Amino acid sequence: MSNMNKAVQSVIELHELIENVFTGHKPDDLNKLLESFDSNFKMVTMGGDCIGLAQVNALFSNNIGAKPSLKITPDNIEPILEVGEYCWLQYRELHELDDSRLLRTSTVCIRIQDEQCFWTYLHETPIVKK
Repeated sequence: MSNMNKAVQSVIELHELIENVFTGHKPDDLNKLLESFDSNFKMVTMGGDCIGLAQVNALFSNNIGAKPSLKITPDNIEPILEVGEYCWLQYRELHELDDSRLLRTSTVCIRIQDEQCFWTYLHETPIVKK
């Protein structure tokens, strides 16, 4: 499997892990989720804040089971660029709760090392809020 194909699969799998943690269906997925981020991970949130791995760890660790009805659907995963062990992709993700929907587009850089994917950078932009 090519590095880009591994990165595409990582987008799908990471969102499954996030959903499992937030819904509380598989709280043990927290460790696997956190191990998916590079130690120098940076993220631009939908609010425009730049956060690092410590804030991401706190976000997931403090919200296990906080959104039991959450459904996350990533789609339109498009490869942008592959340079060495780094793959850049853009995708959409739909977050659905009982009473709300949030659609965003995200751009991610994933480093592939020893057959494992490490998210190094993520930039989220809202598309629709309802």
